[in-house]
Amino acid sequence: MQHSRIIELTKENKDVFTLKFDSTIAARPGQFIMIWSPGGKEIPMSLSDTSNPPTITFRTFGETTKTIAKLKVGDRFFYRGPYGNSYPVPTGRVAYVAGGTGLASVNAMMLKYGGDVYVGARTKDDLFLLRNDFRIATDDGSAGFKGTVIDLFLPHVNEYDYIFVCGPEPMVKTMLDRIDRKIKAKVYISLERLMKCGVGICDSCSINGVRVCKDGTVFSMEEVLSLSEFGVYKRNEAGKIEFFVNGKR
Repeated sequence: MQHSRIIELTKENKDVFTLKFDSTIAARPGQFIMIWSPGGKEIPMSLSDTSNPPTITFRTFGETTKTIAKLKVGDRFFYRGPYGNSYPVPTGRVAYVAGGTGLASVNAMMLKYGGDVYVGARTKDDLFLLRNDFRIATDDGSAGFKGTVIDLFLPHVNEYDYIFVCGPEPMVKTMLDRIDRKIKAKVYISLERLMKCGVGICDSCSINGVRVCKDGTVFSMEEVLSLSEFGVYKRNEAGKIEFFVNGKR
């Protein structure tokens, strides 16, 4: 466990924050750290910028994230990592497809390699880390295209050589159900699952025996398609199975 001091804490929207911390961490895009602050639990967070000093971008949804969002510049927090594998180095035309806080993960790649970014959110108020060249979709049409980011992206899928995806599991499953399996692009997906240990011991993030934290979090499209449990059910903090709405294979 290491400790670091907060350099900057930026409120991106009503419940999303970007934290820049004093570290010379050697991380690659797609990797994550396990972060902890007194008063909360230890949780995983994707690095939204892997340069030094690095950043994490997160949504406040539970006790730990709300505790971290209340920290001030100069305060310390604790972390371990980085863990997991990383996105491969792309060549040719590159697209990033992100939903929710999945943008944090692909943002680290975009900063390093560039490319076209497709972002989806419920409303314009849920968007963050935006740049003028981002292609935006909102469910209610309050910003950009009205519909899902998958609806926005799929007409352009054949324009790219590499596609990097991160977002809620139902979003990713929808994309996999609709995408042409014979496309020329190489597709890589960073999966989001509940993680308790981050190093492959607790099995809480397992899908068909594949440990997202240790064996991923980045997988090829073919690897994800081989996981029959993906998009169907997950386990909660108590280890109980929870089915996704309309989850089916």
